[in-house]
Amino acid sequence: MKNILNTVDRKKNLYVLTNIDQRFYLKIKRFIDIVLSSVILLLTAPVMSVLIVLIKLESKGPAFFVQERVGKDGNIIKVLKLRTMYMNYEDEGGGVRTEQDDPRITKIGKLIRECSLDEFPQFINILTGDMSYIGPRPISLAEHSIVINDFKKENKPLPQGVIHRVKPGITGWALLHGRERISYEDRFKLNAEYENNISLWFDLKIFYLTFKKYLFTNLCVVALFLTLTAFCISKII
Repeated sequence: MKNILNTVDRKKNLYVLTNIDQRFYLKIKRFIDIVLSSVILLLTAPVMSVLIVLIKLESKGPAFFVQERVGKDGNIIKVLKLRTMYMNYEDEGGGVRTEQDDPRITKIGKLIRECSLDEFPQFINILTGDMSYIGPRPISLAEHSIVINDFKKENKPLPQGVIHRVKPGITGWALLHGRERISYEDRFKLNAEYENNISLWFDLKIFYLTFKKYLFTNLCVVALFLTLTAFCISKII
């Protein structure tokens, strides 16, 4: 697996979890991730199938957008998302902000983004072990390189939170505080705070706050699922 750090930098900048309770909890968390991702992928399969067809019908190109991002211990992972932009624009993601009525975004892509459904394929990343449901959000390889180079230019060591010592997640402590609306420094501090205090109770808190914040997304998924179910039943009857 490719890594953003060379051997020397890895020894200097990796922060290893030494708390036995935390390391034990991570094993439990992995089991929960497998069960959760399997159930969600199964339940959302009809919705995802429809979205994939709509994406393909509206514009040429694959339904999924694959982007290299930085995972645990600096390892490079390939993160999956539903494609929401026209081809040749998706590579601009990961650090480049979108605007209102952005011409790069497709019509179905706009709906997908409004409902935050573009992240759902990342449950595949969770199932394969590259990610967790809760953890620091992985940033793109290009964005990460810029951050690391800035620290190197100033001859400063990388602060904890830049290189994740736990698996990145779909949701997390930093994301709940605004993600793009906060500085890199604050984001890394929040990542470090999560890593230093990771526990079942902390994850339950993040899970609750995520559900509360993204209630509209949850309602979108439920509504689409019920609509598809009713359509299928009507065809059978």
